[in-house]
Amino acid sequence: MVRDKERGLLFGAKSREPRDPNQKNKTQRTKTGPRSDIVLMSSSSGATMKRLALIAVGAALVASVLGFSFMGGWAVVTVSKIPDAWITGKPLQLSWQVRQHGMTLLNGLRPTLEARSGSKVISGNTWSFEEDGQKGYRGTITFPERGEWQVTINSGFGSSKAVLVPWRVVDSVSAIRGTVESHLPKVGIAPFSDHERGRRMFASMGCVTCHIHSDVGITGQVSGAGPDLTGRSFPADYLAKFLTNPSIKPSTNGNRMPNLGLREKDIAPLIAFINGQRRVTG
Repeated sequence: MVRDKERGLLFGAKSREPRDPNQKNKTQRTKTGPRSDIVLMSSSSGATMKRLALIAVGAALVASVLGFSFMGGWAVVTVSKIPDAWITGKPLQLSWQVRQHGMTLLNGLRPTLEARSGSKVISGNTWSFEEDGQKGYRGTITFPERGEWQVTINSGFGSSKAVLVPWRVVDSVSAIRGTVESHLPKVGIAPFSDHERGRRMFASMGCVTCHIHSDVGITGQVSGAGPDLTGRSFPADYLAKFLTNPSIKPSTNGNRMPNLGLREKDIAPLIAFINGQRRVTG
């Protein structure tokens, strides 16, 4: 399905100029008028030019296909942790990995990090990291004012990116002692339920890359490659095993869900969201 979509972008239907039924296969001059000195091209010259144009177009298409194949087309961006909310003026650090087709970790990229609130757009800093046997990318961004801010991570691999569900940014009111997470209840922000946290993780963990869910409202790069999960429900035990190890399910039409390395603490909120469990689970 993905390949069909990709082909459609590269090999879209060509429009053709309507052919003049009065055109003759010989050199003609235009009718009388201010530009009657213009000579129309003969059929033999026109055929040559047409062949050359087709060759040029063909070469461009081949180059596009080769370039697309080399790039691998798309990747999944997984953000390891997102906050329930944040504080103005306090740098927020995010960590993420980029997997080609959801499987092969990509290193050496130059990602960018930005956030938007209304017409305001800010940028952050990014770098690569390697520690405890893990490789990936990190970035920091500082929100200058309160509001609803939506963060986007551009992976640096083609157009692949992570668009996160907007979160609330508030003033600290008082000095922050300890972590931002421990400070948020002091400014009236309660922790999310598992269902709401899972909804946000559906975007941050990269599920939206291939799947659609109307409660998230973010469209991924190859959304529709996987099943639409809106309104779906699955046995919780099976879903937990499947998200831990997707290979337990046979491939469908040659497609298999990649293993994104989800942790147990990631899986519980995702199950609560996918199965529509709106209450906090124990």
